[in-house]
Amino acid sequence: MNVTLLDQNKITATFLFNECLDVLGINQIQAGIGLNIGTIKRWISQNKVPDNYLNDLNFLLGNKYKLKNTFREKDQFYTTKKISKYCFEKTLEVLKDLDINEEEYTFIEPSAGCCNFYNILPKQRRIGIDIEPKGELANELIKDNYLDFFPKDLNKKYIVIGNPPFGLRGNLALRFINHSLDFADVVSFILPPLFDSDGKGVPKKRIKGYELAYTEKLPLNSFEYPDGKEVEVATIFQVWTKKNTHKIKILKQDSCKSFIKVYSLSDGGTPGSTRNKNMLDKCDVYLPSTCFKGMKAYNSFEELPNRRGYGIVFLQDKRKLKDLFFYKINWEKVSFLSTNSALNLRTSLIEQEVVNAGFKDLNLIN
Repeated sequence: MNVTLLDQNKITATFLFNECLDVLGINQIQAGIGLNIGTIKRWISQNKVPDNYLNDLNFLLGNKYKLKNTFREKDQFYTTKKISKYCFEKTLEVLKDLDINEEEYTFIEPSAGCCNFYNILPKQRRIGIDIEPKGELANELIKDNYLDFFPKDLNKKYIVIGNPPFGLRGNLALRFINHSLDFADVVSFILPPLFDSDGKGVPKKRIKGYELAYTEKLPLNSFEYPDGKEVEVATIFQVWTKKNTHKIKILKQDSCKSFIKVYSLSDGGTPGSTRNKNMLDKCDVYLPSTCFKGMKAYNSFEELPNRRGYGIVFLQDKRKLKDLFFYKINWEKVSFLSTNSALNLRTSLIEQEVVNAGFKDLNLIN
């Protein structure tokens, strides 16, 4: 039974999570959202769930509750027309390199939004989906949750393209990609930078059935809110394929593993919020993972904003590397902005700066 909008102030992610526990159980929640079972258990012990998962949990309940639009719009921004056009044209270039004939395909836009992507797709070969169709082309769109959608004609070939909702730590975008595997040969998505990270448990390593054919960073000013106001957010554009994967050009990537080792560090006082505790005071330099100010190198873990971040151990050339980290790299510029305007660093960004400075491994391919 749907609740009325007047009751929506009572609907939180924690409320829905507890209902999911009663109806589905831990294992079904874990499989449905794609999270580590430890995260689910932590939600239970704390009785607190981030509201970023509100729509995911409602989906597990069969979209039982009619949620206010504001819940969806918190994480919602649209690709500008210029970037939409660029990403579509880049997709065509990648398809050509993969020897895939795009004229044989129908394009699916899974979260059409204001239709900036949908509008540039071939008119006779496009399908647009949105949970709340809007704009001039709303009558052409299928009103549906993409995670519930399957094309009617499975004899056709499909390419999925667009700017999906990201969700917390890219979890929802990951589910969009994996859902596409059942019917699409190619997925071309704008994604959060986490999809370019090689760290433990990152979304990139949880993509099923596709191989990465192309990736690049997009300009910060590539997006706008529903009201047209520009929003600066760090994103990347990637093309994933399950067809002609042997055609993917494998580029040699320089590494710096013989020069530095990066540790993720935190000390929240509990086993679940502590990482690499034995390294907290044994690193040569420390960097924040996330902060609103103070994105720079520190001499000790205790100085880090929020006492969370990275510890870097120098394996050789220690004096030169210390000079590099403290005086030559502008870590604020290296970091990327999240939608809440926080500065973020990732291990891959740290390593890339070291490589860019000339500290490269010899004869190694990652």
